[in-house]
Amino acid sequence: MSGAFNQHWHFAIVGAGLSGACLALLLARERSQWNILLIDTQNPDSPTEPDHRSSALSASTVDVLQTMGLWSTLEAKTAAITAIDVSDRGHAGSASLNAAEQNLGAYGHVVENAQLASVFEQALTEFPNITCVKSPAPTAIKPRQAGMGLTLEQGDCLADLVVLAGGEHRPLAEKLGIGYRTYDYQRVALVANLTMAEAHDGLAHERFTGNGAIALLPLPGEGEKRVSLVWTLSPEQAEEMQGASAEDFIVSLNQQLGSRAGTALEADFCQCFPVKKIIAEEQVRSHLLLLGNAAHSMHPVAGQGFNLSVRDIATLTELLSKSYSEGIQPGDLSVLQGYAKLRKDDQGRTVALSDKLPKLFGMDEPLAMAARNIGLVTLDLLPPLRQGFARFGAGLMARRAQLRE
Repeated sequence: MSGAFNQHWHFAIVGAGLSGACLALLLARERSQWNILLIDTQNPDSPTEPDHRSSALSASTVDVLQTMGLWSTLEAKTAAITAIDVSDRGHAGSASLNAAEQNLGAYGHVVENAQLASVFEQALTEFPNITCVKSPAPTAIKPRQAGMGLTLEQGDCLADLVVLAGGEHRPLAEKLGIGYRTYDYQRVALVANLTMAEAHDGLAHERFTGNGAIALLPLPGEGEKRVSLVWTLSPEQAEEMQGASAEDFIVSLNQQLGSRAGTALEADFCQCFPVKKIIAEEQVRSHLLLLGNAAHSMHPVAGQGFNLSVRDIATLTELLSKSYSEGIQPGDLSVLQGYAKLRKDDQGRTVALSDKLPKLFGMDEPLAMAARNIGLVTLDLLPPLRQGFARFGAGLMARRAQLRE
């Protein structure tokens, strides 16, 4: 990884989180002649609390990580999801999905975000065409005739393509006149790691309650009794749970889980994140692209946020590489518009599913409750429906990007 700060880059990626780092790695691997600037905008003097969240990597994401040569290192740090149980608290409707039924080894693999970030960070050091710098966010991003100009702490530079990666960089997009459509679910995602009384055996749970959805995702280690909890609550309930004693927290959680998901014994910590749907009205301009939560942020119920971003990244890399071989430099508007067109349907479907599921299961009207329970029973009884639902969640319904092997 080079330490030089050039004046002109093929790519300048603002944000070195999971999406930004993944894009830098895939681009660097695709073409060694591309020089890539990865800008870590986190302020070291204002350290944030460690990210204790976990990600469920879909089968399509695992496929990309294998192509990148990272899966052999990462797999040992994950737990495979081999089955999924979907239930509605207080109602008979439920569905059980098994990966083997769809001829899949797993629907996906769960990894703690800190572990995934560590693997990415190590991989970044292996590419001489990636330069990582720590800098506050650019104070200016301005279109120029030959690209997009950035003003950084290190000085001014020019990039063929500037990528804003991560929700913390939405203000930069807004300064450029890019608007956002926002829907506030009036919910908070409470995240914790749990120790369960029983081994998870690769089984994930999606539990819908009157207060919100509860997801339990298997984690590796410790006799397969660790799981990642994502519990959506009202802000008032989340504050109450954060302030509760360890014993009261576990009692309240087990009351919502019921008997299907097993018994939680203890929680390692609690972190809360507001739940909003935030969609950029534009994702591409000449020499500019929005990625990850800067482009689309959604309800965590389906666990699709990072997976959707990886599919975006893979398609973007494919198109940029193909056009580059034809003499077209990164940042060309027609290429970026082609990317947006290719990604529109997958993004739309994924955001819609993440939006509609919690709304449907949050309704307490008799007709709505009857409809969703009939839906769960039908899903449980009909293998073709289960297969389609599972393949969608695994990211296998979307177009597969053609990357260099």
